[in-house]
Amino acid sequence: MAEAISLDDFRGDTGVEARRAAHLKHLYALLPEMIQRMYWPRGELDLHRTQAFRDMLAHAKTHSPWWKDRLAHIDAETATLDDLKRIPVMTKNDLMENWDSILTIPGASRAEAEAALRTHRDQFYIWEDHVLMSSGGTGGRPGIFVYDFDSLARLWASMARGFFASMLPLAQQGISIPDGVKVVSVGGEASNHGSFILGRIFSNPKNPTTLLSGWRSLPDNLDKLNALQPHFVFAYPSLVAELAEAQRHGRINIAPRAFYFGGEQLHPGIAALAQETWPEADILTCWGTTEGGGTFACRFGGYHVCEDLVAIEPVNAAGEPVAPGELSAGIYFSNFYNKALPILRYQIDDVFEFATEPCPCGSVHAKVVQVHGRTADRFVYKDVAILPATLELSVLEQPDILEYQFRQTENGAHLLYRADRPVDEARLLRRMEEALRGYGLEAPEVSVEKIDTLARSAAGKLKHYLPLAR
Repeated sequence: MAEAISLDDFRGDTGVEARRAAHLKHLYALLPEMIQRMYWPRGELDLHRTQAFRDMLAHAKTHSPWWKDRLAHIDAETATLDDLKRIPVMTKNDLMENWDSILTIPGASRAEAEAALRTHRDQFYIWEDHVLMSSGGTGGRPGIFVYDFDSLARLWASMARGFFASMLPLAQQGISIPDGVKVVSVGGEASNHGSFILGRIFSNPKNPTTLLSGWRSLPDNLDKLNALQPHFVFAYPSLVAELAEAQRHGRINIAPRAFYFGGEQLHPGIAALAQETWPEADILTCWGTTEGGGTFACRFGGYHVCEDLVAIEPVNAAGEPVAPGELSAGIYFSNFYNKALPILRYQIDDVFEFATEPCPCGSVHAKVVQVHGRTADRFVYKDVAILPATLELSVLEQPDILEYQFRQTENGAHLLYRADRPVDEARLLRRMEEALRGYGLEAPEVSVEKIDTLARSAAGKLKHYLPLAR
């Protein structure tokens, strides 16, 4: 692991940088065990999960008035993982309306958190060593989340551990990990989003991550990519087509050991394009949520649930369990490690598909094949409901399309796209119509429009699907 981190390696506000130095040191101390946990046998993993669940129950019942009433029927000392199903489902509305009574930090309040988020720009510590972040999500109402010192480091370590197998060839070349690994992150600018906050707090001062804005035009970033020659590139999937085109046409010539595409859904076609463009690189992704992370990347595709820290229950529209291999209507997410803001059986409408077979990587943590977008993103036409990801084939088979957005219309869809070269719009229209007909929509009306730019969120994400307001 890396050499010791000291305050002398940091610059800027001494109080903030002292926290960052301590946080990064704590992260590095956690990583060896967190990596070992990826390969725990099933029995050891389940024993750990049961104890973590009991610890969270006891803490929530003792320190949160809201959870004390909600968990009164469950004995924290004897609870098993089967008792998780006895906990009522928690919604974002529950969280935000009862935030103060869910929080376990004495004297803290949602009003103070909201005021802090309006002014935080480059540091996010509050209430001593706690950290705030926010998320958007469906319904337009931001969620506010707070992590204690230890749990924030575990959140980052739980996801980062999935990258280490891809870094081993660099170690064999004599490159120090992580101090010698050149990392570029192409994404959001300064914001309250978790991706920016985690990257800012846990950036190694001896080898800081180079941050390139996904808001800027690609030519602004190409020279920097060529100059740095990164070993590891973080980027949103919506940037893959443009990066791949630049590589194919010689505007960049980079050979990363690995790419991590996250923050948006990674369609198999996008992953295939990245692998074709950089055949020697590992193409990694994982699913994460501000409520508690959730998965770690796998070199064999898909990703594993961080079962040592969280529980993910795939369910249908009625809230009943969904078997591996079937698509869920959503999930119930439980965080067993962040005691500052207990979250148990939290409803998230992401459409999960779990694997039916063990993973060849050797990890027994549950394997997710893919997350197929969000239920709330569905295009609903009277009695027909369509996951709009089915429309993506129409654009993915045309590599000259750099960015795109599907907008639902009353009886079909309108595609906005950006491209620097001619695109076969007739084929686009035909493919879109075929996809909608395949789901049972009769006489779909489809249209396409070439535009110069598509708006991204403050975090740099591009929303690919805009359903009609109902």
